[in-house]
Amino acid sequence: MYYYLLSSLKRRVILELQDSFSRHPVYSKIVPFIQKKYSFTERPHFGIVLKSGSVNKVALSSDNFMGYIQSHVMLGYLGAPCHPIEWVREDLKRIELEGGMPLAPGVYYIEILTVPTNPQEAGTFVVDPLLTVPDEAILRFVSGIERTAQLQNTPAPGTVRLWVNGRVLLKEKVDYTLDGGSIQFLSQFHPDDLVTAEYRYPVASVGPVPFHWNRSDVNTLPGVVLAFGKRARVGDKVAVVVYQDRVSTASAYGGKFEVSFDLDVIATDPDQMEEIADLVVMHLWGEKKARLEFEGIEITDISMGGESEDTYDETADLYFYTASISLQLRADWEIHVPLPLTISKATTEVSAISAGLQMEVGRLFYATSPVNVGRNNDYERIG
Repeated sequence: MYYYLLSSLKRRVILELQDSFSRHPVYSKIVPFIQKKYSFTERPHFGIVLKSGSVNKVALSSDNFMGYIQSHVMLGYLGAPCHPIEWVREDLKRIELEGGMPLAPGVYYIEILTVPTNPQEAGTFVVDPLLTVPDEAILRFVSGIERTAQLQNTPAPGTVRLWVNGRVLLKEKVDYTLDGGSIQFLSQFHPDDLVTAEYRYPVASVGPVPFHWNRSDVNTLPGVVLAFGKRARVGDKVAVVVYQDRVSTASAYGGKFEVSFDLDVIATDPDQMEEIADLVVMHLWGEKKARLEFEGIEITDISMGGESEDTYDETADLYFYTASISLQLRADWEIHVPLPLTISKATTEVSAISAGLQMEVGRLFYATSPVNVGRNNDYERIG
């Protein structure tokens, strides 16, 4: 995490400086020579080098716990955790543009087919959707003796739950039997009782879809950002759970890092060196500060250091002049740990006890991420 943050901030500072100097009529030629190492093939007439920095942690709480993430999407593991996808997020811009989550709720199984071996090579994955039907009205009794009903889709085995008037859960083989999408009722009901169903059903697979190291995919699952790292292996399987409404999907742990960088401004002319050094301070402190702080990257201080000179050509008596600048940033860091369970319904069941006594036993039903190893259409419940 330390080097990921350091590398990202370095890259961002370099991009911002390149953006500012690219609009300068005289010093636009410096853009290719704004780098993070002295990696020039030939020493240029002027350049800016962002050298390694240091990081100090700022803890916001003793255990770094920040709260819970509310989202439409959650990353779930199948059996033992694996990490072909580093994290998932909802695509807020896409959701706002569509006026809601454009992707149907359900569980989207992702399996890695091939993996890249370098940043340019592409791997592939396939998506097997298992869509959720949360509240499908299947029958309103007229006489109470109707015996058949039909689901709109063929459900995956073990995923069907039937409710009467949204409160009473029916038991399979006691209150009804199920054959594909056909329902045969066994119990008696009252006129005007409404039976609704919740279940999941599979649809056609998507893929193979290409992916690259350390890049995100926002097109395969509209409304979902899939962030791929470098830990994918052939055969890895994970699940992306999509909810119709936002729910608590992860615990957030985080804080802040104070980062210090040293910049060297080099030039063959001392006046150019001074002008470029002043422009660096002006661009970062005046032009970029507000924009970066809006994104959570706070510039806390910019200090000018000393000057030095180095021999460029002893025969011609030419020198390189260097000005040092110290840059201090403060950036947020977060780690999201997926939550394993979300309670979807709570009901009460009346159980008979000896001597004719009765008591109510609470029952909780969980909408969870799948826990079976392997690609299949079953939706398992953690009991």
